Amino acid sequence: MKNKKYKYLGKNTLIFTISSFGTKFLSFFLVPLYTNVLTTKEYGIIDIINTSGILMTYIFTLNISDAVLRFAIEQKNEHEKILKYGIYVLLKGSLLLLVSLCLFKYLNIITWNKTYLFFMFLFYFSTALYQILSNYLRAIDKMTEVAVTGIVTSLVMIVCNIYFLLVVKYGMIGYLLAQIIGPLIASVYILWIIKDSLIETIASKVDHSIKKEMVAYSIPLIFNSISLWINAYLDRYFITLMIGSSENGIYAMAGKIPTILTTCYTVFSLAWNISAIKEFDAKDEDGFISTTYELYNSLLTMVCSGLILINVPLAKILYAGDFFVAWKYSSIMLIYVMFNALTAFFGSLFSAMKKTKVIAMTTIISAVVNIVLNLVLIPKYGILGAAIATVACYVVMWSVRYLILRDMMTFDIPIKKHLVIYTLLILQVVFEHFDNHLYVGQIAVILLLLYINRDKLMVLKKSLMERR
Repeated sequence: MKNKKYKYLGKNTLIFTISSFGTKFLSFFLVPLYTNVLTTKEYGIIDIINTSGILMTYIFTLNISDAVLRFAIEQKNEHEKILKYGIYVLLKGSLLLLVSLCLFKYLNIITWNKTYLFFMFLFYFSTALYQILSNYLRAIDKMTEVAVTGIVTSLVMIVCNIYFLLVVKYGMIGYLLAQIIGPLIASVYILWIIKDSLIETIASKVDHSIKKEMVAYSIPLIFNSISLWINAYLDRYFITLMIGSSENGIYAMAGKIPTILTTCYTVFSLAWNISAIKEFDAKDEDGFISTTYELYNSLLTMVCSGLILINVPLAKILYAGDFFVAWKYSSIMLIYVMFNALTAFFGSLFSAMKKTKVIAMTTIISAVVNIVLNLVLIPKYGILGAAIATVACYVVMWSVRYLILRDMMTFDIPIKKHLVIYTLLILQVVFEHFDNHLYVGQIAVILLLLYINRDKLMVLKKSLMERR
């Protein structure tokens, strides 16, 4: 039974790896293009437009895409109704957002350029629609189609980026167009995939009880998503306001190397979220949950350490001109991405228990920590202060979630060993910021991590060999 759980998790992880490889690594491989074509100020403005669109997605869709995934898995006989309600919420929220933007602009409450507002709305809509439809595909177990959709999105965005930035040279507008067209084309493709059930979806009548339960599930996740957004993006607004758009462009670019680690945890999280819901056992009698976490932790920490080691050489390849200084913050951001990945693992378990209030509460606590530290550290340390604040807030969220989860279910992990591992990673970042980046010290840290994680890494190696 336990082997079947791992096989299902492994299969889905592989599929989501194929699906996400292009879209997640796209921003990484196209970094040299961005840094040569766009200025730091332009990239800083683009980043604010996109991050604002992401925030609007959480607020004006009620985070309904998560409810579509959760309830379509659970209520397989009524998944068309669940999709219909998800799209209904999106359309209603989009209309409300559009009216609000027009009103706020008319009253001069918003001083943004109309073009920026227009692109923010389009980014919001294309992203939200794609999230709902792709989550629906995952819920009805069309994993191969999910992978194909990811590939389609990647190809469209690559072609659009090259055409708009290099051929017609639209600059900032071209970048924004590529970000919008990719998800829209992917959404059309998904609609074509499910075309046979579309008529049934449109004609279905959604029960009031399902609506009520989905909204009750989603509302706490709105606060969670907003808080996560604060942790991931609010510092960019602080940086822009306190020290300028150019500095924000550098900070946003610093997040490109951590995209590699983000991709690793994102593809696993997509698969783990489904397994956690389907296979959840509060007593963890077969050790599936605890063992998976340990394996996951070992792999994450080793990938993180390896990326810190090659951070500066990668930066020399990727970051042109004024962007090169971003290397100083990339390794610090790798630490926050790692803790974000670990908190997401816990979040899937709370979702399986339908404890979304716990998810929201822990994220709100970390967001408050982030805001306070940003206000204190950015004026004194600039971009470095923002990076440190983000790491600290995710460490807080991981700690609180671990303590709560330990009281709610059987969750047996060697926490002291893990704390030693995390301390070594932080020490490696310190070594990297020495003159000549103290590679001897960094390699020593990696060897120590290999030794500490040797048992779990051997399990992973054995598992991979067996699959061959």
